[in-house]
Amino acid sequence: MEFKAISRKTCEKFCNQSHEKTSVIISIKSPWDKENPKIFCSAKNNVKDILFLAFGDIEAEDINHVPLRETCITFADAKKIAKFANKWHNKVDMIIVHCDGGVSRSAGVCAAIMQVFEGSGWKMWKNRNKSPNMTCFLRVLKAFNYV
Repeated sequence: MEFKAISRKTCEKFCNQSHEKTSVIISIKSPWDKENPKIFCSAKNNVKDILFLAFGDIEAEDINHVPLRETCITFADAKKIAKFANKWHNKVDMIIVHCDGGVSRSAGVCAAIMQVFEGSGWKMWKNRNKSPNMTCFLRVLKAFNYV
């Protein structure tokens, strides 16, 4: 099984292409963003399901220093992610996680999912183009009862 953390723009392009491999998408947008991502399932793109979420790219310890419209991942969000990933694990070829930039939130969530299913999320941590959000990582691990 493949795991990918990508940007919103890359995910929108992915949804408009034809793919043989099956996939599901965890779509993360910022809570203040009024525009919905152009992410969709179709027979052509072979995307089987999408989980839509909205939370900011902040760490839990920073919550008192950001505008009220920004919230970090909640435990409820993390539980939705764990439930979704468990449902589709070994039923599709790929789990894709996207956020606006594909750098922090998506990498943190993807690293946690990889840790649970593969025993290591190190691929996300060692990638110099990624900076996994630690709150996303830890809350998703907790939702899987991994920590």
